[in-house]
Amino acid sequence: MSSKTFLKPKYIATVISIFGLVVFGFYSNEARKEVYFLCGNYGAGDSLESVVKQLNTVNLSEYKVENVEQGKRITHSSKLNFHRVSCSIQFTHEDKVVSVSYD
Repeated sequence: MSSKTFLKPKYIATVISIFGLVVFGFYSNEARKEVYFLCGNYGAGDSLESVVKQLNTVNLSEYKVENVEQGKRITHSSKLNFHRVSCSIQFTHEDKVVSVSYD
């Protein structure tokens, strides 16, 4: 193959696409790890304030706080994983962790 073969738009587009997929895969995996490891930091009795303080440090993921019948619930996930990997943290009315589940 000559050097002109690699300069064809078809090859350039292929290389850029592969590079883009590799970069996306890397960041997607980092976001998954961020959700997984932060989820492991919480246990029964932890305060809502402490959990939110830790979640405010995230870079590749996001969280939302919802009021539910039992108290509050935080759902932590990432757009980079299409929200398929998530952590759900349930709180009492006194804002203490009751349960944590990683899905």
